[in-house]
Amino acid sequence: MEQRHWPSSHEELSAGAIKVRVATIDQVFNAMDPTPLEERSLNPEVADWIEEWAEDLGGDKPLTIEVYLTEGGADTRGEAVTRGLHNHFEYREWQVGRQLGKLWREGRISMIIGLAALTVFITLSHLIGASPNPVLDVVHEGLTVLGWVSMWKPLQIFLYEWWPVRREREACHRLAEADVRFVVSRG
Repeated sequence: MEQRHWPSSHEELSAGAIKVRVATIDQVFNAMDPTPLEERSLNPEVADWIEEWAEDLGGDKPLTIEVYLTEGGADTRGEAVTRGLHNHFEYREWQVGRQLGKLWREGRISMIIGLAALTVFITLSHLIGASPNPVLDVVHEGLTVLGWVSMWKPLQIFLYEWWPVRREREACHRLAEADVRFVVSRG
């Protein structure tokens, strides 16, 4: 991919279409994939570029992808390329949706394990109780801390990890419906 003009500000990023610059239409797709154009996987650099730009844009307004071709035009394959881009991002939306489902499932299982561990450690801590014996006091406090640390993973998932995955899924959904334009650009 020949991307040289990266957006330098948020205003430039959100001022219009997602721009991809390639020499030929074939560079949009993975050269090693022998399947027909609309079923072919995208060039990973192109796919990442488009997806990251769409995630940065956020929002829910329709997206436009402008493919700048420096050597030749879209010829008769423009419609197939558009379908290929849409198919790729529909599949990515499905993949990321599955990833989100797995994350939620992991969070629920981690929550059950964490709550069980918290209950056991806090109960043991209360059974030991505060003690003038320094060793027992360290064990008492250690069990309390260990109980709360066991809740780290589910809290991390439910507070922080799910929303970037959801944002990625929404970006892929918008890209699967994006308007695709081809621009011949010499230079």
